[in-house]
Amino acid sequence: MKTRSFRKIAVVYNSNKERAYKEWLKLERWLKARRKVVIGGPTVVPEMKHSDFVIVLGGDGTLLNAAREVCRWNIPLLGVNVGRLGFLTASEVGTMYQTLTRILAGKGRLEERGLLSVTATVRGKPAGPFLGLNEAVVRSSATGRVVILQALIDNRFLATYVGDGLIVSTPTGSTAYSLAASGPIVHPKLNILLLCPICPHTLTQRPLIMPTSESIAVLVERSSQPAMISLDGQEILTLQPGDRVDIQQATERVKFLMDPDYSFYEVLQSKFKWGAPTA
Repeated sequence: MKTRSFRKIAVVYNSNKERAYKEWLKLERWLKARRKVVIGGPTVVPEMKHSDFVIVLGGDGTLLNAAREVCRWNIPLLGVNVGRLGFLTASEVGTMYQTLTRILAGKGRLEERGLLSVTATVRGKPAGPFLGLNEAVVRSSATGRVVILQALIDNRFLATYVGDGLIVSTPTGSTAYSLAASGPIVHPKLNILLLCPICPHTLTQRPLIMPTSESIAVLVERSSQPAMISLDGQEILTLQPGDRVDIQQATERVKFLMDPDYSFYEVLQSKFKWGAPTA
């Protein structure tokens, strides 16, 4: 990352986490002591678009919410984990000021991540586009109920899936819902999409890695209960048989501001306790 002068900094914190609020108060004082203009609050606000970068204090959910807004402004995000897991964050609270010192000195680096663009045809009416950083999920709205879905790649039939649903994930989201559904861990720098069935009734239907140049359509064929589509864990639409969801890589990109020593492999080692002694 080229050395630059960071004058105006925005901070978004998770208002549901008391620790995040306390860290925000300390961070505001720290930044102002270094003569920075600070815009802060529990949500992303339009005034933040004029900042040099945005710091997000919270867990992955807080960062996902902020990323979908900030990506439209083409300014970077720095995630600081105040949650439990924090796969997407570049720093922990304990190392936040060390990381910020390096970034303010121009020693940070940028990583760009792709997003999903999701549109739907619901009872004949278009909806969207919606953006997702981790994944788009089409599944039954009732736990334990089967949904039958057709998947098309570039409008050509791929398969019929009978089970709990389908996940379309970015590489960034490969360590989220897709991983829980037995999908692979994908390095976030790879330019792919991941199609992962949830509890398929046909055991030969396995996760599929695809190029981002291809689009995925999911058609609801049959469901005893209404189906639904969610983005990054947030339900956005209810679906009925005959409805269609189209998913492709978005033109927007998220820029993450990283500590120069950040390593995706070290994050995996830390979060999954790889190499830790067994009991």
